[in-house]
Amino acid sequence: MKHFYAIILAGGSGTRLWPLSTPSFPKQFLPLPTGNSMIQETLLRVAPLAPADQTWVVTGKHMAPLVEEHLPTVPSNQILKEPMGRGSAAAIAWAAAAIAHKDPEAILGIFSADHVIANVPTFRQTLQLACELAEQDRLVTIGIKPTSPETGFGYIRFADAVCEGHGHQACRAEKFVEKPNRETAESYLRDGHYVWNAGIFIWKASAFLAEMQEHLPDSAQKIDTIVNAPTDHQSQLLEELWPTLENITVDYAVLEKTTNLVVIPADLGWGDVGNWEQYGDLFPADAQGVHAVGNHTGFGSQNVVIFNNTERRIYTIGLEDVIVVEMDDLTVICHKSHVQRVKELAEHHRNQTGPLQS
Repeated sequence: MKHFYAIILAGGSGTRLWPLSTPSFPKQFLPLPTGNSMIQETLLRVAPLAPADQTWVVTGKHMAPLVEEHLPTVPSNQILKEPMGRGSAAAIAWAAAAIAHKDPEAILGIFSADHVIANVPTFRQTLQLACELAEQDRLVTIGIKPTSPETGFGYIRFADAVCEGHGHQACRAEKFVEKPNRETAESYLRDGHYVWNAGIFIWKASAFLAEMQEHLPDSAQKIDTIVNAPTDHQSQLLEELWPTLENITVDYAVLEKTTNLVVIPADLGWGDVGNWEQYGDLFPADAQGVHAVGNHTGFGSQNVVIFNNTERRIYTIGLEDVIVVEMDDLTVICHKSHVQRVKELAEHHRNQTGPLQS
């Protein structure tokens, strides 16, 4: 599509996948079973709609070399380097303003670098419908039809249908809800009008920037100042103004306030690879549910993840519902019921030894 641009958000540290994922080598650069990294798969998914010269990446400046290594076809001047994280609203607005400066008719697709999508043809169909709605100045998000009462995701409740096309239905987004408890999540499934908030957005650059001017005017003005400055002054302005931007997600800043948002419920085989259980499940398992990457021999274990990043061999006997991560300098063993606490372990390690290393 002539005016379609992809924006890949590649910030974050992914500490729930520590020690494999660290601030200097976060999870979007981790390998998938295909051999590609998550960020490379993100680019491949959108490539038929937005070629590399119409793809932009927003990342931390310390991660820019990794982005350039993993996405060598993306022009280096389209990798926007944040001096520090200021939330997704600022990141998206910066890319939107930079693209609109070159193409005022631009339609943007915003994608996270660390998500996995199995149903790629369906994903592209939803983008076709979303772009048609964006042409009408709608803000569009793709919601994931829930398959279980997940408590780790935010949800969107949708109301009446707006239109149909490309095998999908677009509905008016009624409200955002935060991560629920188990009982509430089960009620959402029974209700049938809730989808997971996957953070996939499609809209005209001009429509989104107008919303930013309305709901976050100070940040919008400062970003406009940066983008429209002479090239030789932009870096200085970025360093001066970026830290003063409000640190807020696009959901809180714009989407929960606008009356112009529609959601397309879809079954994309989507996954937010946010912990070791989810990452391990991406790899093949044997009949006992053992997902083993690297050297491993086991007897009588079931429903375990073994990730061995060394030449040593790991032996397991009779383990159940356990994750074992073996690195050159440390080992992590975790019961699956405590998988979210790996983040705490990463923070404890950092406090004990200094900044986390890759």
